[in-house]
Amino acid sequence: MKKLGVNRDNQKKTNRGLILRLIATEQCTSRVDLARMTGLTKAAISQIVNELIDLDYLVETQKEQSADLGRKPVGLDISPNAPHYAGIQIFREGCRAVLCDMKARILKSEVIWRRWQEKEDLVASVYALLDHMLENEENVAGIGIASIGPVKVKEGIIAHPLYFNNIGDIEIRRMVEERYGLPAFFDHDNQSAVQAEHLFGNGRGYQDVLLVSVSTGVGCGILVDGKRVHSYTGYAPEIGHISIDYDGPQCICGNAGCLESYLNSVSLMRRFRGATGLDLSYRDFCGRYEDPRIDEIMRDIIRKFSCGLLSVLNVLNSQIVLLSMDCNYWPDCYVEMLEQEINRKKFGNQEMLVPVRKAYFREMTQAVGAASNVISQVFKGELL
Repeated sequence: MKKLGVNRDNQKKTNRGLILRLIATEQCTSRVDLARMTGLTKAAISQIVNELIDLDYLVETQKEQSADLGRKPVGLDISPNAPHYAGIQIFREGCRAVLCDMKARILKSEVIWRRWQEKEDLVASVYALLDHMLENEENVAGIGIASIGPVKVKEGIIAHPLYFNNIGDIEIRRMVEERYGLPAFFDHDNQSAVQAEHLFGNGRGYQDVLLVSVSTGVGCGILVDGKRVHSYTGYAPEIGHISIDYDGPQCICGNAGCLESYLNSVSLMRRFRGATGLDLSYRDFCGRYEDPRIDEIMRDIIRKFSCGLLSVLNVLNSQIVLLSMDCNYWPDCYVEMLEQEINRKKFGNQEMLVPVRKAYFREMTQAVGAASNVISQVFKGELL
């Protein structure tokens, strides 16, 4: 097993964050586990753990049962007095806020549903939600922000998202930091989501993760070797504008035959209504999958989806695919069908089965991802 820690004084901060991550994500529950996982000496582990207990980040729990009859190790857990972390998710139809503990358990949440007409309205709603999350909270370490893209991650700016009423160039990180006097950490909504799933959800145990979200647009979050993928300029990856047919329909981005043109929820709803004559919600249409007219459309969508996914998987060799947003409503039979399609056709690493799963946090995935933008900084040893 690869050892994660290092025994050098100048790495004390990193090792502190590492120990918090291993306990918060429940990979370790005792000093013995920590020493085994990190490769750090027992003395180093004891020193760091005792410091974190003194800082009220960790607490000792009841003694654990062990396989042998020797001394039972003392359990460790995140302290109930450890800091909390706020997150704000910005999407086309509204914004959602959460307050989480270090284990990404949701303590508060609230959502505003609204089609944004101007930047000032959006910013005012973000402030209103964060005000509620921070009310009566005396120990909040920071605020995470997750937004639809394109975004300029390094600058903390929401650029000019499609279908966003021409709203853009919002310096959201600076504005939040100035209003609340707390550090703010910003990323694309799906990049934030894949981080949350990697740490706390169905991406645990995988280092190469692809998360795909289907809604008005089609977006993705990519983790390679445990790290989120960004370009040098700070832009997050996009999967929705991969073309699967150069003679296909014109996309709003200017390309033709984009995956998003076929897969986005507005187009799919139009197909469902045209085929059935019914006026139902996306969720209700998915619930009627035994209707052969709906089943035929879904099977066509899965074939197109698998085509785009295969192009990405053959480049990245991701270990798992996670589905988010409106994919939460897909019956399991189509998730299984997608898994079978990509594993039957993928070129790279054919010995390894790539599972396809729905995101663990379901509709809260991107909001928890926003909070994890802060929590992940703690796991790097920052904000302590």
